[in-house]
Amino acid sequence: MQVFLVHGMGRSPASLALLDWRLRRAGMRTSQFAYRVTQHDLAQIGARFVAHVRSHAAGPYAIVGHSLGNVIARMASPTLPPGLQRLVMLAPPNRSPRLAQRFHRLPVYDALFRDAGQRLADPAFYADLPVPNVPTLVFAGSLGPRARWLPFEGAMSDSVVAVDETFLPNADHRVVPAMHTMIMNDAEVTRAIVEFLAETTSAEVSVERSSRPPGGPRRP
Repeated sequence: MQVFLVHGMGRSPASLALLDWRLRRAGMRTSQFAYRVTQHDLAQIGARFVAHVRSHAAGPYAIVGHSLGNVIARMASPTLPPGLQRLVMLAPPNRSPRLAQRFHRLPVYDALFRDAGQRLADPAFYADLPVPNVPTLVFAGSLGPRARWLPFEGAMSDSVVAVDETFLPNADHRVVPAMHTMIMNDAEVTRAIVEFLAETTSAEVSVERSSRPPGGPRRP
């Protein structure tokens, strides 16, 4: 299985280096997509991701995103090349996050996150955000502090995204004891990702075997 990794806002491919290594150790081919929200707006980043997948995809593939990486994957999904089989979302803001809505008018927020940060704070943006029609596995972290005076108002969170902000219709949703910036390094999360992606590989093998004619493998 080929896996495209998309890091979160303000991060780099280095943030997914351990997960990348673990996936390759499990026999998967990986490709990391890098971007900077201070250099391109979100639509441009989505277009660049589509171009990256088109240039590197070779057969069926999956996408593993962290945080904003999942928004990018959803934006890009209608124009991605054929072959997307699975989507794994780590700490995804699948609706406008409370933190973005609380801070998006601050000059420092705008300077750091630019167009992407403003889109996160806009519920109308989410209303039009596509949902890929593939099996999807969502991980939400729960180790964030819980207090009424915080933006999450006592709700479970990973300190950046609340658990209830990660829900996506028809997705397999799992809550894990992790923080936002470290959820991708959790060993149990990695094992679940590998099992989830291996289901597709097993299905492909079954289809290939069932397509062979009776009497053994097809002769050249």
